Amino acid sequence: MKWILFVLAGWLTLAGGLFLGSLSGDVAAQLFGLSRNAQLLVQGLVMSGLVVPIILYLYQRVYRMTGIKPKTPVYSWKRLYHFITGVLLAIALASLGFIIASLQGWIVIEKWHTPDQWFAALLINIIIAFFYEALPEELALRGLLYDVLRHRFVAWLAVLLQTMLFLSVPIAVSQIQALVGLAPGNVITMPYIILILCFGICLQLLRLLTGSLWTSIGFHLAYLEIARFAIWSYGNGAPRIITYHDTVLGLGGVFISIGMIVIGGIFVSLVTLGAKRFIVKTV
Repeated sequence: MKWILFVLAGWLTLAGGLFLGSLSGDVAAQLFGLSRNAQLLVQGLVMSGLVVPIILYLYQRVYRMTGIKPKTPVYSWKRLYHFITGVLLAIALASLGFIIASLQGWIVIEKWHTPDQWFAALLINIIIAFFYEALPEELALRGLLYDVLRHRFVAWLAVLLQTMLFLSVPIAVSQIQALVGLAPGNVITMPYIILILCFGICLQLLRLLTGSLWTSIGFHLAYLEIARFAIWSYGNGAPRIITYHDTVLGLGGVFISIGMIVIGGIFVSLVTLGAKRFIVKTV
């Protein structure tokens, strides 16, 4: 039953890193009067600084448990080029979503803004999101936890269990933050739960599609930036890449972010995985 201990250790590492990261950012802001971006950067560095080395250590223990150590692990730098695969797929699906939503009349695009208005803010947010969200979450969830679960269960069940663990992390951390008097990092609503469940499945399938964790890291990071700077940036002060308005309240944004990027990512992954399996069987 060692696999249960590894799942618990990986989950606690991610949840603990997320809580301590958010706590350190709040403490640093209070002590040193940091700006919002500086506070978030502290959170990201603490998060990755705690989670990444522990997860990599646990991975070595998992290899000993299974007796199988791949020559090129899913997180290897040799697979880094798949990061671009994930980024380009998210951008392509988002672009297609904007085109379809515009043609259907769900959104009206008003203006494209020049890079000098948003590029610096985007670059800063990419660095923060990479260390605070994409890298540690993918390494722990779509990496270690999935591999441990896959050692025990069939692939589809391991994907679902990993996704449930993904959902449980922000729920648990929000509860802990509320207990110690901190503002919860996430508001847990039904749309949020649906998004997290679909997003978790999408990211795991992308990792399975290419055999590289960097694909899901790239897709994860690109999704966050598209959502923050192109789709859901209303009221958060972020510079816009594109200004548009919904003709039906919220429909365009939901269609692009969930319908096209997330569900589209699941569809592309399943179709491609199915085609690859069919080709292997017929050769």
